[in-house]
Amino acid sequence: MWIRSELKERGKINFKRFYWKSVLVCFITLLLGGGINSSVGNNTYNSTINNNYSYEENYGDEYFDDEYYDEGFISNIFEGTESFFSDGFFFMFTGIAIVFAILAFIIKLLIVYPLEIGKNNFFMGIRENEKTLDSLIFIYKSGKLKDTIITMFMKGLFQFLWSLLLVIPGIIKSYEYRMIPYILSENPKVSRQRAFEISKLMMNGNKWDTFVLDLSFIGWEILSAITFGILGIFYVNPYVQGTNAELYAYLREDALNKGYASSDELIGF
Repeated sequence: MWIRSELKERGKINFKRFYWKSVLVCFITLLLGGGINSSVGNNTYNSTINNNYSYEENYGDEYFDDEYYDEGFISNIFEGTESFFSDGFFFMFTGIAIVFAILAFIIKLLIVYPLEIGKNNFFMGIRENEKTLDSLIFIYKSGKLKDTIITMFMKGLFQFLWSLLLVIPGIIKSYEYRMIPYILSENPKVSRQRAFEISKLMMNGNKWDTFVLDLSFIGWEILSAITFGILGIFYVNPYVQGTNAELYAYLREDALNKGYASSDELIGF
């Protein structure tokens, strides 16, 4: 059985051996994968309060009779809603939302999934030898881009469908399918059915311990948030990826020893 502290220590040692490449791989994956977001504050509430105060000050309390105010407020809502639909704004915003949703879906298929597999290939590779940044795009050169995208899409779809039942089944399935991107990063020619089957067998009896492994990084994630993600970029993210690579390495060896995966399927890095 694997020991959490040993995996984390080996993962730390490995990524530090190729520190700047590890940081860059994680940063590229984070950036192109949509991990960097920004939010804009909304001052609508304050603006509304200020406008109402000004209105009351200029026109007197008689206009703020409760009955008058309620009727005018409701009337404005209906007029605004009617205008929104009649002027075509609803269809315009719906169309824009659909376009953005389609673009996000295409980006996930063609960029996010391949980069995730490439990132895993890099971190598994540096356990033994130095790897170049070309590892990130190796799936594009493998000739199996379409098959791996379909497999990753089905992985996400199944997780989503399981999560519709309740939160817990979705979480369980996410751990059951966790090794699929690593299997594909080792051998993109593995069929979709076998990738799911091997991952399921690898994670059998290991889901809870892997969950605890993830929880062990919460302190680092909090520190990363406090530093506005800077600590995450330069330390936490490569540390986590190095540790996850060590977990797959252990489960991979166990699968080969127990015979539920062959060397023809798990061909090495």
